[in-house]
Amino acid sequence: MERDKMRALLDISMEAVDYIRNVVECGKDDPAVSELLDNLRRIAALIETKTQKAAGLLQKVHLYARNVQASMDEIQRDSTTFQRIFLLEIRPFVLEMNRLWRITAEVLSDAESRTHYRTELMQAMRDLHDAPRAAYPYDVSIVLCAYNKLDYTKAAVESIFAHTDFSSGRVELITINNGSDDGTREYFECLPHAKKINLTYNIPGFDAAQHIAEGKYYIGYSNDVIATPHWLDHLFTAMESDPHIAFAVPTCNEEGVSNRQGVPVPYQNVLADVEKMQAFAAKHNHRNPALWEERPVLMPFLYIARMDVYRLGSPDPCYTRLEFVDDDLSTLLRRTGWRQLLLMDTFVHHFGGVTLGEGRKNTKNNAVVEMRRVYYEKWGVDAWDSRGCFPGTEDIWKWHDFCDKERVLVLEPRFGDLACDLRNVYRHAGLTLHMTAAVFDERYLPDTGYLFDETIAAAGIADAAAQTAGLYDVIAAGCYLDELPIGAVIADLERLYALLAPNGILILPVRNPGSAYELTRIMHTGMRDVYTAEGAVPRYETIPYRQLLEALYVHPLLSHYQVHSIIMESEASLAEGMKALLHPDADAPADLELSLSVRMFFLGIQKGET
Repeated sequence: MERDKMRALLDISMEAVDYIRNVVECGKDDPAVSELLDNLRRIAALIETKTQKAAGLLQKVHLYARNVQASMDEIQRDSTTFQRIFLLEIRPFVLEMNRLWRITAEVLSDAESRTHYRTELMQAMRDLHDAPRAAYPYDVSIVLCAYNKLDYTKAAVESIFAHTDFSSGRVELITINNGSDDGTREYFECLPHAKKINLTYNIPGFDAAQHIAEGKYYIGYSNDVIATPHWLDHLFTAMESDPHIAFAVPTCNEEGVSNRQGVPVPYQNVLADVEKMQAFAAKHNHRNPALWEERPVLMPFLYIARMDVYRLGSPDPCYTRLEFVDDDLSTLLRRTGWRQLLLMDTFVHHFGGVTLGEGRKNTKNNAVVEMRRVYYEKWGVDAWDSRGCFPGTEDIWKWHDFCDKERVLVLEPRFGDLACDLRNVYRHAGLTLHMTAAVFDERYLPDTGYLFDETIAAAGIADAAAQTAGLYDVIAAGCYLDELPIGAVIADLERLYALLAPNGILILPVRNPGSAYELTRIMHTGMRDVYTAEGAVPRYETIPYRQLLEALYVHPLLSHYQVHSIIMESEASLAEGMKALLHPDADAPADLELSLSVRMFFLGIQKGET
């Protein structure tokens, strides 16, 4: 369909739903409503036909058009449902259909439009910091989405009603039946809450609920989550503690989430253990702001967000395959100065993969590969390579006696994973710190404002050292040593050592290029698994760790070092297979098996009192 004709049809649709809404809210009897609904049906049918073979966002436009017609059929079957279905389904569907088409036609059509859109969005997100907060009828809108799995849905709903106080009238529940065919719709219809959305056709990444939610905060709730004592009180209190917090999530069972957000639990991940889940949560859920962790990226299996931030920065529809939506939103928040918290004092259970799992399994192509590219093209960096999320940091922080008001320097923090770890360590201990970022790759300069007290843009280690004032108690790298702009390794380590205060420590993650993990990567890709611009080949240089440690061992200043190796249990079979493949002979290192098992290690260099 021609762009101008589609725009005209959608404009008519928007005018129609606005008119009908005014009539409904005024309680008038207007004969024009029937005619307008007929026009809406014809427009929806035409849009459905013209987008039948479309992909991406236009496929969602197609599905919304189908659902508009299905909702109208429901009104014809039972006219008493008109007001509810129009306000909760037809109007929101039309609004989303319009939004997604305009993004496709006016934003994604060319690179200049995409850049302009992103620039305006980021400025609008920054402007929200100082904008007056709007008044809302509710404190919180809980939006529960379900696609089949009725037994899980019932458990989720029962837990919400058991552990949520609706008596004040400040909390609303919105349920979304996303095309289920297992009785989910009938179950939702029997519940006492007012706002119920029923889709006939499943729309992955359904987002129309934002048009009817009326809470100060928006809670995205999957049907595979079990609410627990004080869950909502804790989430709400955390959001209210700082106006610059945009997003927060609770912790859950380890197998229910990635990104180091889970905790070990003494029960099984099955519905039959719900009582044990609740008993564990009752002991765990005691409000403690010291356990609110700063995070650069969050996996939101359940989340609370400021409503104004959510509506403005709601999941980018460019991610048509659901993957990397979390990374994208976190990047938008980080780069516009918003904070994100993981509440380690608040536990809920997450079964995992129930709401979206089947949809992801049924995709024909590799959604991860496709959406990883979308992220790279939008932000100019690789979502995975930029993390610097290292295992084992809880052990290396034991190397230093943290004190109040210490100065910390983080080299190439990237997204800030390790820097957040450091800030959380000080927070847990009730201490403050002054943290400086030394950024060598200018692409990451926008990622430091939300976390660091100051930022140094430098060309290399020597340049960063020249720009520093005073000494640091902790110097750490947010990436592997071989990813820093290292010239002569020992000379640059000497420069960093000179920046340490007495009793200060230098902490560096070091890659083992000879690990089974890295060797397998090289065999598969020929280089590091890093996304780059089309046609570009990423630099691949390594620092041989044996020679590095040997040089440090005999160095007059740097010999006071310690090492903490990270062995990934999940890679044990990989290491064993690689050992067999290599056919080690007499010249092989005696610790070959250990070397294959260690993906990386932390190098800590301590400076004495004098």
